[in-house]
Amino acid sequence: MRTGHDGSTSQSGNPLNYARLAPGVEKAWVEDFVLEQRLLGVPGPLIGDALVLVESHLTESGESVREAFGDPKAYARQAAPFRRIEGDRDPRWLLGIGLGLVGMFLTATGADEWWFGSGQVEVTVGLLVTGGLLLAAFAVLVLATDRVLRLAVERTWAFLGVCAVYCAAVVAAVLVLDAGVGQLPAVALTAVGVGLLVLGTVLEWRTAVRGGLDDSIVGPVPQSGADGIRAAGSDTGSRSGGALVWVTVFLFPILTVLMVGLSWVLHLLA
Repeated sequence: MRTGHDGSTSQSGNPLNYARLAPGVEKAWVEDFVLEQRLLGVPGPLIGDALVLVESHLTESGESVREAFGDPKAYARQAAPFRRIEGDRDPRWLLGIGLGLVGMFLTATGADEWWFGSGQVEVTVGLLVTGGLLLAAFAVLVLATDRVLRLAVERTWAFLGVCAVYCAAVVAAVLVLDAGVGQLPAVALTAVGVGLLVLGTVLEWRTAVRGGLDDSIVGPVPQSGADGIRAAGSDTGSRSGGALVWVTVFLFPILTVLMVGLSWVLHLLA
């Protein structure tokens, strides 16, 4: 007899091991189903609810999962009630990432020239083009997140090819477009970079505190509709937290310190 249909037992164990919600279902089918629903933007609690219903149906009918539900991707699209609920993806998190990325770049560049260079950062055409390419990539990730993820998952080689072309364009811009357009004080550039890092980290921290990063695949949603989704998500968030979330929040400040520290060590060795 299969177990784990009553909600309480299905919530136990590692929350990342979503197969625990449907232990009697073919693992490959579960993985394809979950991946497709993730790409469709279905919230984690509703995915868990669907897995438990599949497990329950198979227990009662004795059918195989492919006999009862067919292709996992097709069923995932059919079973998706709606896309991610409004406000579930906190825009402050995305903004925090963008500010952190720019802040890291400015801080590392400015600090190096401030401590070990002329005190002036040379601004080239290539540097400006690189900044534009970074902003364009960030805009694509924000505005077309689901499409980017689907391309990465379903057409991995094409995705890697696009990334390779993008990286080549960035490197070529820096190396070829080396004409100077002006200079900026390294101290001011460093100060702006640190300010953006702080602002970005605060935005990410506020998102993490309110549970905006948690979308675990858990058991059946206790209530129907958006309120039930939020209730399940907030309850999971209060339990899961985790060091990984906070490492993510402070990732850009940590990387900035490492970059500046490495530059300091290399200059001392030289």
